[in-house]
Amino acid sequence: MSTHRSDNLVITVRLSSGSFIARARGEKTTASSTISAEEAARALAKKLGFELPQPDLFAASRTSTDQFVQYTAQRSN
Repeated sequence: MSTHRSDNLVITVRLSSGSFIARARGEKTTASSTISAEEAARALAKKLGFELPQPDLFAASRTSTDQFVQYTAQRSN
């Protein structure tokens, strides 16, 4: 039986006690940043061998007041 890993990874970031905590579904690894949600997502992507592309500056999810922000990372070559 072979397992196929997706070439994309959805990272969810939340603010908790002054730190942004990044997690990805199906992964135990986490990353955090006190600077920004994007930095936490970028750190997690790097740990898992993915790259976080430059964000769309006009993406609604980046300026939302929701509790969570989602980023999509792509597998590194």
